[in-house]
Amino acid sequence: MDGDTLKYKINNAIYKAKFTLKTSGQKEEINFSRSAIRGMDIEENFLEPFTNGNIYLNNPADFIEDGRLVRGDGKDELTIEFYPKSDPKGKDGGNFDKVSIAPLTYKFTISSEINSTSKTDRLNNFKTYRLIDYNYARLNEQIPYGTRFRGSVGAIIRNILVDKIGEDKVAPIESSHHGPGMGGEGGPWEFGEHDINILPEHILPPDTFRYSDLIKYLLKINYKRVGDTHVRLFLNWDRETGKFQYVPLSKLFLEHQANIIEGFLANDIAGPIKENPNNPAKAGADTPTNVYNAPLMNTDLSTPMLVYTNAYIQNLQMSNYDPLLGEHVMKILRVREVKEEWKKLFVDPFGYVGGKAQPWLILNKDKTSELFRSIGFPWSTEVSMKLAEAELTTNMTFFNLQLSFETLGNTGRMPGKFIDVSATRPQKEEERAVNPFDNQKVDHRSDAKLLGTWFITKVRHEFSSSKVDNYTNTLQCIKPHIGPDKKLYPVDC
Repeated sequence: MDGDTLKYKINNAIYKAKFTLKTSGQKEEINFSRSAIRGMDIEENFLEPFTNGNIYLNNPADFIEDGRLVRGDGKDELTIEFYPKSDPKGKDGGNFDKVSIAPLTYKFTISSEINSTSKTDRLNNFKTYRLIDYNYARLNEQIPYGTRFRGSVGAIIRNILVDKIGEDKVAPIESSHHGPGMGGEGGPWEFGEHDINILPEHILPPDTFRYSDLIKYLLKINYKRVGDTHVRLFLNWDRETGKFQYVPLSKLFLEHQANIIEGFLANDIAGPIKENPNNPAKAGADTPTNVYNAPLMNTDLSTPMLVYTNAYIQNLQMSNYDPLLGEHVMKILRVREVKEEWKKLFVDPFGYVGGKAQPWLILNKDKTSELFRSIGFPWSTEVSMKLAEAELTTNMTFFNLQLSFETLGNTGRMPGKFIDVSATRPQKEEERAVNPFDNQKVDHRSDAKLLGTWFITKVRHEFSSSKVDNYTNTLQCIKPHIGPDKKLYPVDC
């Protein structure tokens, strides 16, 4: 073992860690000792391809600056390695050994610092470094004046990443990435279908744009036809392979069975196991589960309300000018028309014990016929309609049922994967558990929303060693469907 590698006993498991600071213009490194580390938090977000975090350090008598001056020029690097050494399944740990335990390894650039000083002595000072993804910092270069970009949007993004970060950090292209079908085909990098190739079309970034700004702009204007609708493509850092991948959102949902990483329970494991119609169809023996960590202490389950639907899930009215015909064009894209094709990609692939998944997209007469949101793009009418449809299918997926909870830490959890939430009790508990409000047997109506297969959008890794060594995860997930037990009115849905 490396002499600079630290050991922590957390949650009855041995973790190894290494924290290395390398300052700009100096070859020597600082490897922080166990007593120097107060904690860290790293946030991985599917909707933000570049990771960020914080690290909290003991800084008695300003020992950090005495060891190495931090220049603050965007080239001060902090590398974090954190991973379990011991067997993750443990004794009688269920089938948790099926899950991949990917190490939490990141290279960051220090973006700012916060100092907390003692009022009584200089030996009780603390320092916080705010961290941004090292790859993002390398993209923080200004684009040369007058540079224009044309061609496939996906190819432009890839070329920028290869040039500024390196080809070894970008997923390879597979020959099937333009193949037809329902979106399951293709490799870890797909180009999409928006080609800026009609003269005089081009992208001329503003003088203030950096490469990171351009990438985030390009991510908004790409799409791919999947089935009979259009979807957005997402740039995501795959920690298991150490590469950026760029795939349609529908591909992840259609292939979700291969990416379910863990199972959780919405109740304590007590008494006999009974069937619940709202459980995921293939949960249980097929899903990696740690019986000690599976029961959720509490869950933050949120249903999209009027604020979301009014802002993001509305019929779209697209206005444009056709230079060939010399006239203004207006097109209407209705939620009800898009919903049926959206359902095939993001709802139908999922199953429950009691039957097929139902889409959770509550509509009403006003929303389907009378309310519109205006939208416009600087592209042709045809391309603009495809971009609008891709935005609508994305909004229908992400501005939907949301689940957040905190649990004991596991470095193998990451955004872009799926989890199963199940219950070992029936939905209607007829043998016990009287409802105190109406003296009737308990009917867990919320099971239709809470149980099922959830898509992870954000994982927060929080490690603290201030009092006792502690490592937790906060997971945020979305789900665009509910179980089959609760029937919805076809008119409204």
